[in-house]
Amino acid sequence: MTAPGEHPNSPIWRDIFAGELPELKRGRKILRFVSFSAHDRCRLCYAGFDGFAAPLMRTMGRGQWSRNPSFCEKCEEVLATQPGGAEIEIAVLYADVRGSTEMAARLGPTNFAGLMQRFYQAAVKVFTWSDAIVDKMVGDEVIGLYVPTLMNGAHRTNAVAAAMELLAATGHGSRSEPWLSIGVGVHSGTAFVGSIGAAHGNYQFSALGDVMNFGARLVANAAPGELLMSETVWNDVKDERECQPRTLELKGYGPATAYSTRLQR
Repeated sequence: MTAPGEHPNSPIWRDIFAGELPELKRGRKILRFVSFSAHDRCRLCYAGFDGFAAPLMRTMGRGQWSRNPSFCEKCEEVLATQPGGAEIEIAVLYADVRGSTEMAARLGPTNFAGLMQRFYQAAVKVFTWSDAIVDKMVGDEVIGLYVPTLMNGAHRTNAVAAAMELLAATGHGSRSEPWLSIGVGVHSGTAFVGSIGAAHGNYQFSALGDVMNFGARLVANAAPGELLMSETVWNDVKDERECQPRTLELKGYGPATAYSTRLQR
C-alpha cells in the first residue's frame, strides 16, 4: 500500500499531461519565439532541435532526450524530478528475446552483449519513430510506453505498428531466418505514470499498474515472431490487421483471450 505523500496522484502531473501547466505554457511562448525557424521541436516546451537556435537550445540543456528524442533533456529532468504522477490511459509494448539463456552460453559474454546492443539500437529507432518513451532495456527485454498526450497519433495503433516494425527490424517475415528471435506483447489500460522511485532525488519516469503486469504476461506467451495483443488493443486495430484469437492461461489472471498476428514471409 502506498504511504501518504508517496507517488501522489498529482494535479501538477495531470496539468503536465494535458499541456496546461502554467509554467509550461509560459515557457512555450518564449521558446517558440526564440527558435521560430525550427521544424523539429520538443513536444512539451517547444524548444527547437534544429534551425539557427538549436546550438543555443543545447547550451540551455534543451538538446534531445535519449529515451525519446521528441522531448528535450530539460523536460526530461522535470519529468524525472517532479515526484508523483497521474492515472492516465496508456499503451505498453513488451519485446522479449527468445532463447537468450542458451544464446548467452553459446556466444559468450562479449558476443552476446554485442547482439543485445544491436537489439537495443533497433528498438530505440522503432520507439522513436512511433513516439514511445523507452521505459526499460533490461537483459533480453525492452519496454516502450505510449502516452497519448505526449505523442502524435493514436497510442494503441502506434504501439501495434511499432511491434510489427520491431519484428521486421529483427528479421522476422523475411525469406531468411531472423537475426534475433523475439516475441512481442501489446496491451492498453490505465496506469500510474510519472516520476517513480526512492527518496533523495532517485526518481525515474515510468509507469506502474495492472496494465504493465498484463503486458508482461502477454509477451511471456508470445511465440518467436509473434505479436500478441489484448482485446482492448485489438478492438482499435481489427479493421487494419488480420489477427487470430488465442485462448491463453495467464499467470495470475487465468484464461484470457489474446489476438495473434505475424509478419508474412
